[in-house]
Amino acid sequence: MKVLGLDIGQSFKFENFKKSFKLTWLYIGIGLAMFLLFVFLAGFVPQRSFFYYFLQNVGVFLAFTAVLAAYAGVYRITTFPEGATKVTRQSISHTARRFHYILGLSLALVVLFMIIVFLEVGVTAISYIPYAGPAITTLLTIPLFLVNFTCLLLAVCLFVIAPPLVGESQDMKEIITELRMLLRSKWINLVLYMIISLAILFLTMQIIYYLTRYTVGITKAAQWKLQFAYPDMVNKVGMRSSISDMITQFVPRSEAMSGAAGLPQGFVLTLKAIVGLGYLVVFTFIASFPLAAYFNVSSEYFKSIWKDTKKEMGSPEGVSGE
Repeated sequence: MKVLGLDIGQSFKFENFKKSFKLTWLYIGIGLAMFLLFVFLAGFVPQRSFFYYFLQNVGVFLAFTAVLAAYAGVYRITTFPEGATKVTRQSISHTARRFHYILGLSLALVVLFMIIVFLEVGVTAISYIPYAGPAITTLLTIPLFLVNFTCLLLAVCLFVIAPPLVGESQDMKEIITELRMLLRSKWINLVLYMIISLAILFLTMQIIYYLTRYTVGITKAAQWKLQFAYPDMVNKVGMRSSISDMITQFVPRSEAMSGAAGLPQGFVLTLKAIVGLGYLVVFTFIASFPLAAYFNVSSEYFKSIWKDTKKEMGSPEGVSGE
């Protein structure tokens, strides 16, 4: 059985990566904009209320779905016939026409997880029964943990498998059929690849995360006269380091603390908006690089598994038409 037989070095095409990077950056920007929009809307309702968390969660959900759409678009770019023109534009159009499938799969998983959580909350009410209730609830701890672990694992599987399936299928029925066929015949390939590839992706994102935080901290310390213009979000991202501490020792602390003194409030808010927007653009640019690489390689690997499955089942191969 071929488990990880894909030669990544040969399959990774630089031209495809450039297009994949642009597409990933575009969709991440759209997802971030949707998230910030719903966070902004959440500011108009009482904090810690139902609608406050509901709006924030809707923003997170749409941002996650946009990342899935980026993956589906990159899959289209990576598996497109050689020499095709306007592949990026066609990939965006192809993904847009199938976006409701990605949205539906994501929403179905969220609804399933919420139903399970509410059922668990109801089951936990057994603990009100004297003596027997707490004992029964304690015995159910591990089964409930396994159920929640399975749900989260399904979410990860959705991230890995659903976007390529959307690119290979014509409708939701075909997506479900292809998914069942893959899980029945190639589940070990998918699980092993999911573990290895996501571990590498998370490690890469973790490294970038800390490098970004340290870099923001150093930049902020070096811009001691402009620290008042850093938005709260950027202040929280910045992390102290020996370099930033050393820089802080050389700057006049009193001037840094009173940098905004005498400046109009509108001018200060404008500077904060410019600084915040600039960092958001840079953050999405940096995050798009490992994600685009992951989507590109994952698309190649999934395509190879999909072709092998089709051969074993005696079905014709190929990507669905326009």
